[in-house]
Amino acid sequence: MKRMARRKKPQVAPSDGTDHFTALPLELRARIASLLPFREVVQLSSLSWPWRDIHIHHHTPVVELNLDEFLVLQQYNFDPEHSLPGIIDDDAILGLRVALFRRARDPAASKVDTLILHYDVGDPRMARHADRIVSLADARKVRITISYDLSSQNPSRPRQVTWTLDLPPAARRLDITGKHHIFNLAPAIAGPGVAALQKLCLHRMAIRGWPPCLPSLRSLTLKYVAIEAPFKPGEWCPLLEDLCISSSGIEHTCVDISLPLLKSLDMDDVDVSERSEFFESYGDITIDAPNMETMAVDCTVGGTTDYLSFTLLAPRLRYLYWRNQYVLQRVRIKVGSPSNVIAGTIVFEANAEIAYPEIKYYKVLMMRMLEELLPELSPESVAIAARPYMTLEKYTVEGCGSGEMIPDERLTCNLEALMSSLKI
Repeated sequence: MKRMARRKKPQVAPSDGTDHFTALPLELRARIASLLPFREVVQLSSLSWPWRDIHIHHHTPVVELNLDEFLVLQQYNFDPEHSLPGIIDDDAILGLRVALFRRARDPAASKVDTLILHYDVGDPRMARHADRIVSLADARKVRITISYDLSSQNPSRPRQVTWTLDLPPAARRLDITGKHHIFNLAPAIAGPGVAALQKLCLHRMAIRGWPPCLPSLRSLTLKYVAIEAPFKPGEWCPLLEDLCISSSGIEHTCVDISLPLLKSLDMDDVDVSERSEFFESYGDITIDAPNMETMAVDCTVGGTTDYLSFTLLAPRLRYLYWRNQYVLQRVRIKVGSPSNVIAGTIVFEANAEIAYPEIKYYKVLMMRMLEELLPELSPESVAIAARPYMTLEKYTVEGCGSGEMIPDERLTCNLEALMSSLKI
């Protein structure tokens, strides 16, 4: 009997057979549930009896819906010339709309923080549902991804669709992303949320007109955007503080960025030129920003059209980064006298595959910019002061497509070191 070892009780994991998830605080459960699409959250609320009474879908901070999931028979057209592809499960979408409606009416429910919505703006059936969902959610952040327009496979239909987005009162941030390689038209922004919108981000869009006015807008980000309308943001978002344009084209040569409250400007591979088969157009760029502190203009070699002229009026500018953007004629920079710029870099790179501009022309432009940055010094004094902080590097890189080694040159001026040496 003594030899008989006592049997050990099997160890049971703490989670086995116990609903620890339901025991979590409601706010934490809602955040975890937000990782699921809203459709599944609603189903979970109805199928899971411990959650039935608390209506977990009334508390999720993020509501995500992809209306493409409700489109069936996508490859079938009843009338290829006129009908839209597929059949929409309207009943299922209406069920989700009802859930959002009840949440909006529930005094114990939490406000929706972020609405993430995917749909085809060119399909009027989806657009009607989407408009109502945006209104019912009344989210602080609205993120819309435009799905692929199946009807664009029909050559008789245009790929770009004119559409309107009515923002709800609570909206403070709007992100719109076009899908695939098609540049979707940016919407006409309307609704009660227009007056309070603070941040706007457009990605892979074509802009043919700006809103009449976004009086509260503080931040504007444009990425892979074709700007077909005149670019004068001061006329429709006068309180803008942060402007970022990346990998985009402005199709009007006169660019006027006059913004009294602008603090930061970032232009990354922004081409300014008009479409023409008969002449090459060059941009006239004017930036008038009395409160701007940082500015960065960054271009790949040969990636953008040369500027005809560039004017910068920014008496409070502290940081300047300029890379490769060439200016053919007039450069005017007013950043205080003595200059308020204390940091930054001017960089020009010349590639043998791109014959123009050569590094010697870049050097002339660099000296013109430095003379404008240091108006209290004579051109001769600027050249003497800048020489120790200018470097010319020569190296080789592999050519695009050819595989051959191509000579490159890089001319750099360290503005921070230069300004420190002058005790500015």
